[in-house]
This record gives sequence, C-alpha cells and structure tokens, in this order.
Amino acid sequence: MIDPTKKRLTVIFTSVMIVFNMLILVLSYLFWHDSMVNGVKRSMREDMYSEFLDQYNRSGLDPFRTMWDEHHFQILNRSGDIVVSTRNSVGFYPALNKKLLDDAFGGLQSFETLMVRNESHLIFYFPIDGTYVGRAAHSLAGELQYDSAFLQLVLMSLPGMFLLSYLVSRYLVNHAMKPISDIFTFQETFSSNVSHELRTPLASLKGNFEVSLRKERSAGEYKDVIMFGLKETNRIIKLLNNLSMLASSKFKPLDLFRNSVDINRLIKELVAVYEPVIHARGIKLTTSELPGLKCLCDEGLIRRTIENLLENAVKYTPDGGRINILLSLVAGHISLTISNTGGRLSREELLNIFDPFYRGKEAVEKKVEGKGLGLYISRYIVRSHGGDITINQTDNDLFSLTMFLPAK
Repeated sequence: MIDPTKKRLTVIFTSVMIVFNMLILVLSYLFWHDSMVNGVKRSMREDMYSEFLDQYNRSGLDPFRTMWDEHHFQILNRSGDIVVSTRNSVGFYPALNKKLLDDAFGGLQSFETLMVRNESHLIFYFPIDGTYVGRAAHSLAGELQYDSAFLQLVLMSLPGMFLLSYLVSRYLVNHAMKPISDIFTFQETFSSNVSHELRTPLASLKGNFEVSLRKERSAGEYKDVIMFGLKETNRIIKLLNNLSMLASSKFKPLDLFRNSVDINRLIKELVAVYEPVIHARGIKLTTSELPGLKCLCDEGLIRRTIENLLENAVKYTPDGGRINILLSLVAGHISLTISNTGGRLSREELLNIFDPFYRGKEAVEKKVEGKGLGLYISRYIVRSHGGDITINQTDNDLFSLTMFLPAK
C-alpha cells in the first residue's frame, strides 16, 4: 500500500514541479524579451529627443539627409509623405500606420513592430512640431538572436530540469512518507509478533484443558490443571501489558504519575524477591546505597524497569557468578548500574539488544524464558522520564546496564 502511494505522490509532485519550472522559464523569457524591447524603445526616445530635436531646432531639416546611421529616420508630413530621409533609409519604406501618424500629430508617441525587407523592425512615431512628424526604425535582428539563444538554453536545460524534478520529488516523498511507512511496518511486525507470542500460551492452555476433560480425575489433578491455567493466564496478561506498552512506544512518551520515590527502598524490595533464587544458585550479590536519594518518577513504572534489569541479570548469570548493584549520583542524575558475569555478546547482539522481540544467541540456545521485550520497554519507560539506559561490556566478561534518571 505504501509503495503505490509513494509512486503516485512522486508523479504528482514531479508534474507540479515541472509545471512550476516551465512557468518560471516562460515568465523569465517574457521578462527577458520585454526588457530588451523596452531598452530599445528607451534608447530610441533618448536619441530622438536628445539629438534630433536639438539639431532640428538649430539647423532645420537639411542636415538630416546625411546623418543618422544608427536608426532609419524619416520626417513625414500630415499626408504621410516622406519629406526628409536619412542616407541609410533610401529604399526603406515601411507601411504607413495612419493611426499612429495622427496620434503623433496629436502629440503622442507610439511604437509598432513591422516586417520590412524580411527583417523585424521596431517603428517609432513621435511629434516634432505642428507641421512634421518623425518616424524612426530600429532592426530587432540582434535582439531576436539573443531571444533564440535564450530559448535554446531553455530547451537544453529541459532534460536536466525533468530529472532534477523527479529526483527532488522522490526524495521529498520518501522523506515525508518515512514516518508513515515506519508506522505501517511496525503495525505489520506488531500484528505478526502478537499472533506468534499469544499462540503458544493459548495452545498450551487449550491442550491441558482438553487432556484434563478426557477422563475423570482427582481433585488434586484438577487443582494442578487450574494452577497451570492460572500461571499461563498471568503470562498472557503480562505479555498483553507489554504489547500494549510496545504499541504506544512508537507514537508518544508514557503518561506518567510522578511522585517522590526512594530508590534505595525500591532496590531493597526487589532484591528481597530474587534473593532465594540468587542464594540457591550460589550467586554472589553486592549492593550499594545512597541514603536519602529520591527520584521524581512514576513508582510503578520505575519498579518495573529495575525489576526487568535485575531479572535479566539473574537469568543470564551462571551458577556461582556474581551480580553487582551500584547506585550513584552523576551530574544531577541518578545512576543505577546492574552488572553480572556471563558470556560475551557479539557486536550484532549489542546493536540489537534493545529491539523488540530480539533474542540473543545465548537466550535461544539455553531456552531462557522471555519474549525479548523487557529491555525495549525498560528503555522506553526511562526515556519517557527524561533519562536513558546504556550498555557496557568489559574484557572480564562483566556485562552492565546503567539506568540514568533525573534526581529530585
């Protein structure tokens, strides 16, 4: 669905950009042409009035027969007959425009464009006095050559303009559609993962219930089936809670209910939960405290985060290994580091460890229980509080996860 939409939008954007560029080129050409013609008109006016009228007032008509090589120049009477013509105007007889002639005798200046001798000329009618009217002509051949060169340049630039419009449109569409594309990809992946993760516990529940109903059983056996069903139900509820949080993580931070929380107390309570497992497996646990250290945070979510980190440390620490919990204050932030001994992670595993549903090599090989959501959700919770989680792995196989939270 996304790819066809991208193609349609690219075609639309490319078409709009081409039309816009063509409009700019047409307007540029018209402006260029109009500027040249206006420049010629301005030059002719200046020549006629600054030189001709001054000469006419001093010397009359006769000197003009041997003057004016720049423009074709003629003096007309009221009938339109040529009274005086400059030497370069012999045989130059543009069609008389009676209206412009009358306008000039009425005191108006006028221009027209005519083809004379197969060449385009700009004709200028202007008043001299009540007896005569001046008519000057300027060849537009040079200006038309510039017009032609400009049009050739435009035509040569069209393929590049089309290509650039397409590339820019494609980039803009891809850039604008990326968040939407990411959402669609996330939804597809999310739906697939939800289906996969729920299928296993539900199939297990269904199988156990079916087996228990095949024959009469004792109260103890029914109790075991109910306890198993309750355990699987709790797993499904936990998974659904994680999936719900996962679904919202792509769109917005969490809605937090902040209050002042004693981080030392939280750590003690969670350590007490895991102490039986830690002692049973011979794991050495060391903790540190900072009395009075408080954090303005959502207690339930931060408890869940610390529990995820501690649970991971316990799951991946080998029997007889060690777990260190270090609490400190760094640049106004609470730093909680949970380190544990264990196998080294590859570069790929370190890069993907926070990806949802990602399971490392050790977790897969040893069939460690989990769905690959704990670290992703933990980081989401911490970032919603304005903090972050970082990873560190030392040469002595000590793996650390450090959580930073703003202190109160």
